Amino acid sequence: MERGGEEVKRLESLNLNEFLKFAENFAKDLKDGDIVLLKGELGSGKTTFVRGMARGLGVDPSVVKSPTFTLMNVYPGEVTLYHADLYRIEDPSQLFYVGLEEVLEEGEGVLVVEWADLFESFWEDGIWIEIKVNSDGTRDVIMRSS
Repeated sequence: MERGGEEVKRLESLNLNEFLKFAENFAKDLKDGDIVLLKGELGSGKTTFVRGMARGLGVDPSVVKSPTFTLMNVYPGEVTLYHADLYRIEDPSQLFYVGLEEVLEEGEGVLVVEWADLFESFWEDGIWIEIKVNSDGTRDVIMRSS
């Protein structure tokens, strides 16, 4: 991971339940204005991680859907969860059409961004979470602060 500070936490070989529980517990410590930047290959579990986060923020995880085509979904809960997906964005200027600028300026709720690494220079701060899938289907999670 090119951008991001020192490694804060590394978890290895998490099964699905452990992966979701980690995301839930991680989210419980988040507050308005926090930014979570997700990195991982297609199918690595970025949206699944957001479902775990949703539970931790008091949002019904069943409403969490990949925003690949809508670009950003908003889930109200104890803390509002803004869920963006930059996979289809081709130019950094398009980031403003997604509504990211407003969310960042308002600083309300938690913003989680899938494919954030496609525009690494855009993010001044945030918590980077890299997800890797192992051959046995378990996941490794590497967390860094920026």
